[in-house]
Amino acid sequence: MSKLVIFDLDDTLLCADSEFHFTKYIVKQGILDKDFYLEKIKAFDKDYRSGNLNFNDYMRFLLYPLIGKTKKEVDLLVTSFINSSKDILIDDLTFELLEKHKKDDLLIASGALDFIVQGFANYFGVDEFIGTKTEFVEGKVTGETTGEPNFDKGKLVHVSEWCRNKKLNLEMATFYTDSIHDLPLVEKCKNSIVVSPDERLKKHAENNNLQIINR
Repeated sequence: MSKLVIFDLDDTLLCADSEFHFTKYIVKQGILDKDFYLEKIKAFDKDYRSGNLNFNDYMRFLLYPLIGKTKKEVDLLVTSFINSSKDILIDDLTFELLEKHKKDDLLIASGALDFIVQGFANYFGVDEFIGTKTEFVEGKVTGETTGEPNFDKGKLVHVSEWCRNKKLNLEMATFYTDSIHDLPLVEKCKNSIVVSPDERLKKHAENNNLQIINR
């Protein structure tokens, strides 16, 4: 009998951060200025690790170089990015987890922008995914997101709604993540497994006897 298995994407199913490397890829393509990128990404990374990230500002930064592009143009860019960066982002554990759960119902739920999450879902052959929704007006990227970001408590909201629509029991799901920002979903799922977790999630896992996998 299949069960529901939910994967966070960055530093969980992947061994690195997809948006960080996507932005580096954009720099290499000459779409984004290198000095501007380095200054901003370091500041956002510092805020993320300290728990003070302004998620909406971070999303605007990521979407800025894509303003005016169509969905098709963005998807082609993501496909090219994945093909050129897969050796950096995908490791043995990625394939071990996918192989282990190949007969289960899979969902990739990530705070990353939806077109990046979709790109990796397609690459891995996973039909269901949830990411932070990119706003398109008249078929083109506006530089904004729409709806509640799929981040922190927002991820729990979106995944809960998805489960209701699919008539699946979220509490019985297996959930893999690396980040304390996923604590609301970790606490909701009875079988949460942490993957090379940050220090705060590691402490929570140890205190609650959660399985820890280290890369």
